[in-house]
Amino acid sequence: RRKTCSARVVESARSAVAGAKVPVRRARAAAAKATGPVDVLAAAVEKVSFDGATKSTADLTLKTARADVAKGLVHKYVVMVRQNARRGTASTLTKSEVRGGGRKPFNQKGTGNARAGSIRSPLKPGGGVSFGPKPKDWSIKMNKKERRLAMATAIQSAAGSMIVVDDLGANVSVAKTKTMANALKAWGVEEGEKAYVITKDASDAVKLSTRNMAKVVQSDISHLNVYDVLNADKVVVEESALKYINDFYGAEGGAWA
Repeated sequence: RRKTCSARVVESARSAVAGAKVPVRRARAAAAKATGPVDVLAAAVEKVSFDGATKSTADLTLKTARADVAKGLVHKYVVMVRQNARRGTASTLTKSEVRGGGRKPFNQKGTGNARAGSIRSPLKPGGGVSFGPKPKDWSIKMNKKERRLAMATAIQSAAGSMIVVDDLGANVSVAKTKTMANALKAWGVEEGEKAYVITKDASDAVKLSTRNMAKVVQSDISHLNVYDVLNADKVVVEESALKYINDFYGAEGGAWA
């Protein structure tokens, strides 16, 4: 006779109290649930002054995905970001949408040509397109806490190439590309390397100083892009932005509220 769900629950509870062996599959599931799919990792990152003269270290401590799920989670987020960037405006005209072609071009018989009913057939130049693209919404969704965990994991993975600098607003008062180029060189960003500059409430002078640099992307802390984090050779972070990252993506941060 089949046991009801409540009967199975009572039996399993009695077995546990009596010290009965728990199946391996159930034990593993319980262990995974207890530990969770996340880890809290800490790393020491290089910190330099604006002119690059003095050097020290700063701490980056974030809640990240476990090693066995981190790659898949970050990849899922990158795919979502890149796919959602598609405008989806590609469009072609079908046979019925192309102008003209309403009259039969020649008689059905007697000309020696293959029969034709319209000069706008997909077989003819200037005709419609068979199975061509039409406007489409390519966007996909991902849970908010998954996105945040993927972003924290990507930032933590970039700790080895991260450079923490003094706040740029106090040192860049005039919008000048040369000033920012010299600063990046002083921080250790080599010529030809891709740099991702993360700021917090940056001034217009900072934004304009980096806008014309081909391999430099500047972004505010509220508009981080996981693709830019992974694509950069060096990730430059303002000191105030690093504090925000640690507070928001840390073990008890607001990202997990």
